[in-house]
Amino acid sequence: MFAGRLLVEKLIAANLYHVTLFNRGKSNHQLFPDIQQIHGNRESDAIQQIFEQHWDVIIDFSGYYPITFQKLIQNLRGKVGRYIFISTISVFPMGEKEEQIINENSHTLECTEEQMNSALPDAYGEKKAEMERILLAEKELDSIILRPSFIYGKHDFTDRFYYWLYRAKHAQKIILPETKSLSLTYVEDLANAILNAIETPVHKNYYNAISHTNTSLEAILKTTAALLEKQIEIISADETFLKKHELDYYSFPLCLPFNLQIEGSQWLQAFNVKPKDFKQSLLECIAYYESNHWPAPKTGISLESENAIIEQL
Repeated sequence: MFAGRLLVEKLIAANLYHVTLFNRGKSNHQLFPDIQQIHGNRESDAIQQIFEQHWDVIIDFSGYYPITFQKLIQNLRGKVGRYIFISTISVFPMGEKEEQIINENSHTLECTEEQMNSALPDAYGEKKAEMERILLAEKELDSIILRPSFIYGKHDFTDRFYYWLYRAKHAQKIILPETKSLSLTYVEDLANAILNAIETPVHKNYYNAISHTNTSLEAILKTTAALLEKQIEIISADETFLKKHELDYYSFPLCLPFNLQIEGSQWLQAFNVKPKDFKQSLLECIAYYESNHWPAPKTGISLESENAIIEQL
């Protein structure tokens, strides 16, 4: 997760901790050459390297499989002071709760034995929910669970959020499906919360980690365009429009056919984080992508394909 990269940058800047990274040593292997690193696949026997010493805090961004996660937690008994697990709002049956506001104590998804053994992306939310239960069942382990929504910001390799900033930057007319409300998590807020969670007093709780509630793709487009001092025209696309042009909601990043209403403010008080103002976070994103020269996003339909559709209208 790209939030981990930003967190490491903050840990280095704080200069208060001895940091060790566990990763496969493949992607971005040139990063952080001065930080101690243990290389290996956590789903293999390589994870045993973690059990060979004691840890004050483990911050886990990449737990995806309940069966191996349970073995990990069992083998860490007595060897870790605090376990910070980065989960997801996908642990909730969101499509079933469209008219309800989801809070920390809302029911989470069950995970069948078949789902536990299936490969990702199958049952992503179910797997994460099961791992939360495994962690919370360890009564003697001091643990913190954070459930971010769609994370955006610096180092985001998914391009889901960036797709819409890129459109606001490079397009005059933009196709936007008839979407619902969104909840978003700014990566800077999440990294700051994790940094503060390291030192918070004895703890065992879970939090929905939301920076912005009830926003929308239209708000992202219009706010970004205003900050870029651009005029844009949004072309609303209903299901008939999408079907006519052989598209669907999943052709467009972050498009949801249901409202995503997540209550997630408790984490801000618990970890002393003031969420970044939405406009300011967008300005920081714009500056970051300006420094990277606005590469074409790797997700969603291409700008050329979109323009070709618009020319037919």
